[in-house]
Amino acid sequence: MNETMAGVEAVVFDLGGTCLELDHPRIAEAVAARGPAPAADWVGRAERAGRARLAEIVAKGGADSTNHGHWQAFLFAMLREAGAAEADHPAIFEELRAFHVRHHLWNRVMPGIPETLRTLAGRGYRVAALSNSDGRAEALLSRLGLAHEFEFVVDSREVGVEKPDPRIFHGACARLGLPPSRCAYVGDVVPIDVHGARAAGLAPVLLDVYGAYAAEDADGAPRVAEPAQLLGLFPDRRNDVRRAARSARR
Repeated sequence: MNETMAGVEAVVFDLGGTCLELDHPRIAEAVAARGPAPAADWVGRAERAGRARLAEIVAKGGADSTNHGHWQAFLFAMLREAGAAEADHPAIFEELRAFHVRHHLWNRVMPGIPETLRTLAGRGYRVAALSNSDGRAEALLSRLGLAHEFEFVVDSREVGVEKPDPRIFHGACARLGLPPSRCAYVGDVVPIDVHGARAAGLAPVLLDVYGAYAAEDADGAPRVAEPAQLLGLFPDRRNDVRRAARSARR
């Protein structure tokens, strides 16, 4: 067991990029409508470029996702890797933003996530979600058939504070009734998820599906390439739960 996960009782998950994937076909369609279709290998390159741009903005204290600063920068970086002409970026972004308002652009369940969430719960961990979102996180999870896998969902729009601010992480821990040291946080963006969780006292885990980060970039957090690998960090704790229940009854 990784030492940083010792004593963890709850695993809190980011949503976009961690539990939910971007609608890459929708983005490719918008690019192809104005020029050549993206190359076959564009997704990984674009996702990596988007995260690199996010890191630059966060490091400079740039605009937050509430006013679309992070989101626009992320997508512009992706569009460059998808081969879209620079002059078309604003129009494509507005088209995708309009689609997002109507349907949500992070609308596909990450492969392996449902099974991983269920296994963690079956091993005795409490499982919740915490996302920088726009007030629709829980409704989106319900539509995708994933809401029942989480004890609750913390949506930044509803609580009025965003990652990496420690207050949003502390709010999730308070709802769990656990100190931050008993909670892990799984996310996909180092400056927002890893640094934010660590600053709040949670144990961060980096889910790096697209290979956006080198091992040293994870800032000491465990780094996994797919959801199933998370299970190697969180062993079965049902015996601990049963022992605690017996002690409480005495």
